[in-house]
Amino acid sequence: MSTVSTRGRQPGRSAPATRQLVERQAQLQLIADLAERARAGTGSVLRLTGAAGTGRSALLGEAARQEAARGSTVLWARCSADESATAHAAARQLFETGPHPYRAQTAPAAASRGPDTEAALWSLLRLHTAHSPLLLAIDDIQFADEPSRRWLLQVGRRIDRLPVLLLVTERRQRGLGAVPARFGHGLSPELAETCRLEPLGTPAAVRLAGHRLGPAAPPGLAADCVRATGGNPLLLGALLDDLGEHPGGPGLPALPASCAGLPGGAFPEAVEEWLRGGGDRAVTAARALARLQEHPAAQAPRQPATGHCDPASMLAELAGTDPEQITGWLAELTAQGLLDTPGPGHWPRFAHPLLAHAVLAGSGPDHRATVHLAAADFLHRNGEPDELVAGHLLFTPAPAPRWAVDALRRAARSAARADRPAEAVALLRRVLAEPLGERRRGLVLTELGRLEVTLGRAERTAGVRHLAEAVHLQQSDEGVFHTANTLGAALAARGDTPAALEVMEELAERFAGHEDLVHAVQGAAALIAAHDGQSWLQVVEGLRRIAVRSPHRLAPPAYALLTEFDSTSGVLSAAEVAERVRELADCRLDPLGRSYVLVSAATLAQWADLLPEAERLVERGMAAYPSSSLEPGYQCLLSVHAELLVMRGEYQALLDEFALTAPVPPAGQGGGGGHPGGNAGGRADGEPSWWHGHPADTGPAPVRCAGLFGKENAHLVAQAVIALTETGRLWQAHGLARAVGEDRVRGSWEWNEFLYARGLLHLASGAPADALADLLECGRRQDERQVWSPIVTPWRSAAADCHTLLGEPGPAVALAEEELRLARVWGTPRTVGRALRALAAATGGRHGLDLAAESVGLLRGAEVETELIPALITHGRLLGESGRRGAARRTLREAAGRAERLGAQRLRGVALEFLRASGARIARGGQAGTEALTDSELRICRLAAAGHSNAEIAGILHVAVRTVETHLTNSFRKLGVRRRAELAGALEG
Repeated sequence: MSTVSTRGRQPGRSAPATRQLVERQAQLQLIADLAERARAGTGSVLRLTGAAGTGRSALLGEAARQEAARGSTVLWARCSADESATAHAAARQLFETGPHPYRAQTAPAAASRGPDTEAALWSLLRLHTAHSPLLLAIDDIQFADEPSRRWLLQVGRRIDRLPVLLLVTERRQRGLGAVPARFGHGLSPELAETCRLEPLGTPAAVRLAGHRLGPAAPPGLAADCVRATGGNPLLLGALLDDLGEHPGGPGLPALPASCAGLPGGAFPEAVEEWLRGGGDRAVTAARALARLQEHPAAQAPRQPATGHCDPASMLAELAGTDPEQITGWLAELTAQGLLDTPGPGHWPRFAHPLLAHAVLAGSGPDHRATVHLAAADFLHRNGEPDELVAGHLLFTPAPAPRWAVDALRRAARSAARADRPAEAVALLRRVLAEPLGERRRGLVLTELGRLEVTLGRAERTAGVRHLAEAVHLQQSDEGVFHTANTLGAALAARGDTPAALEVMEELAERFAGHEDLVHAVQGAAALIAAHDGQSWLQVVEGLRRIAVRSPHRLAPPAYALLTEFDSTSGVLSAAEVAERVRELADCRLDPLGRSYVLVSAATLAQWADLLPEAERLVERGMAAYPSSSLEPGYQCLLSVHAELLVMRGEYQALLDEFALTAPVPPAGQGGGGGHPGGNAGGRADGEPSWWHGHPADTGPAPVRCAGLFGKENAHLVAQAVIALTETGRLWQAHGLARAVGEDRVRGSWEWNEFLYARGLLHLASGAPADALADLLECGRRQDERQVWSPIVTPWRSAAADCHTLLGEPGPAVALAEEELRLARVWGTPRTVGRALRALAAATGGRHGLDLAAESVGLLRGAEVETELIPALITHGRLLGESGRRGAARRTLREAAGRAERLGAQRLRGVALEFLRASGARIARGGQAGTEALTDSELRICRLAAAGHSNAEIAGILHVAVRTVETHLTNSFRKLGVRRRAELAGALEG
């Protein structure tokens, strides 16, 4: 096969071979054998068929050259579509090209005889065969005029009596129209043979391309050239010609994705010629296919929703042909290596982007919009999902059909629900290009703005602008309120709280005559003001003035917010707040202000340790919102829900429920330290650090944080950081903490919560100095907001632990005592027990032991598991330091067991660390206590603890006494006991 250059070639004609043929030796040998038979007097017909560009003309030319060298007379004819209407044009060419001395006189005479032309042609044929064997070489016979085809067919029927080889080339590639008649159809197989030419095999094509490109070509370039051409000699040769014109040498560094990157223009011309070989409908179908490939996100359908819609059906409609023909055409192109078919229900794709771009080179400027609009219409009529329809509408100009706006909006909502906000934004922006009425435009702008403010900086700016416009277009009070509320939250989240409060003031003025709406605005403004400490205090002061002047006019949202403020500032007790929670839960609430009251009530109930009531209030508040609402009230309810999970110790539930992915530690970095400079073994002085993380910090932690501003929702991230810390995945917790955007949340209450969580993470990572810096900064910021009670961020107890680890007992005791004083004002076991534990750890000695015991008793009675486990650990450590090692081991085993059941791997690791320090033996894998025993050992230990002798146990269990002794020896070692009398206490722990 030849890689013939297309330079200078006329449409519909093929150039003769100019380079060595590849993979055509078998065909040349067949031609030589048939020519030898012709020289012996027995002629035949050989048809060389193949798709455009497969090298038929090159093979014909080489065969003619070889036969001329063997002494045969070669008569040539190249058929053309331009001459297909001229009678006997092809036949006359044969006798105009031969070297016979009678050519000049005979051909004109033959052409002038009218009805006797065919007789004259026979005379000329006999005249040539009388002198030598004859090779009639006819190229592209599919373009031959009908009289010439008829005469040549007559020659074929008699050729076995003539020394003639009739060698014709015929383009036979699957098109999308009527199949043209094959030349010689009906001739006996003894007279006519067909030889089909296929594209080059991949190894041969790669070798050929590599030879042309030269040794300096980049690795893989030759293979890319073959992939872009399917080994088609016409396309491959044209591409290599273009690459050879590169000024830097025999090719580009890599194959470009578009024809603009090719130095020459031979390749797109060759692709156009190859396309035309399949007919006009094939050209249309190929360009539609390439256009759809140009935008992979718009390809369809990936998973057809109906049995009536598939790629072939849609492409057939676009090309105006039959689906069965399209299926066959696609299969042939795939077999030739020009298409890739990913699988059922997926669109086939051209094998290389450069080929797809070349296919589109001859399309008009409106082609993209035309194809995608036709595809969208087809999918819409066939009931395909809106996402597929909308994907095509993105590439069409406005105005679109009337149904398009609804399809785009439905697709945008689906994308938003599936956590693909960028896709939803693109769809809604396309909707805005349509002519919309004011009401509809306001709704679309609201949807769009709410999504944009969750994305990057540029999108957030656009979202604020769109929400501001939507506020003026909304036509219902409820719509105005929700849109302005989201706008205010977006402004506050990007650090512009004053502007956000201005929006709410304007809203209050607009609703001046509607008391319920004004109350809702007050609640929303208070939540927005919380993003800035000074603004928050101003709002609280304003509400307090209203309460003094007109207590009967104080709306439930304002009353709830003032209760929150008084709780955090240490004025109210948990018992007083519990009464107000019940009052707020039972009061009549208007629809718009309901969520703000429920947020406050749920928060207060949570602080008062009324966790079931808090969860009910959260569920009641969320019921008023659609899924994944972006309004501040919904976001605050999410925050309360997340903190409830942490307070209950349901860490994995939190990590499973929210939508933010934490990084996975690389190999070799899965240890418990997770912090630069962290001490994996404990404190620097060699003493065990009971805050240090468990060493099993490995494996992925899918953390999700479905907040208004993604990773910038610092409160939800803070809860996730705490959950990761407590489950021992410190490396991931550090990665998640680094993702928080400090620039926009530093003034918010969320940042204070985050500082507290990060402080706990540093403390667990063996970096008490870093932890202390975060915790003290958290305390300073909380003081600025007049948040003194430990119900929000108990930073003092954590900071006291930091001072203790740093060898600074004075500051530790002072902080713990202050927290205990404030905790007793609030009065819940959680806050008091936590403060007692911190003071016990800081104080030490006999007094510290008494404080720890008081903490354990208080927390055990209230069943506050998350605080009880640290209290047990502190109590166990102090028991050990006082010399009561047996009691210490029992206490620490209880702590380890409770932590194991809770999934608190960090605390479990701490308990095991102190168990080892107390001399207890820990089973392999870190198990302690009954968890380390086998079933047989546990049965025997229970019987022994109940007072049975070894012989009695052997009789009960039907085992040998020696077996009982062995199991007891192993159990004593695992439980860390030395005498039979200690078994009962060890099993109870």
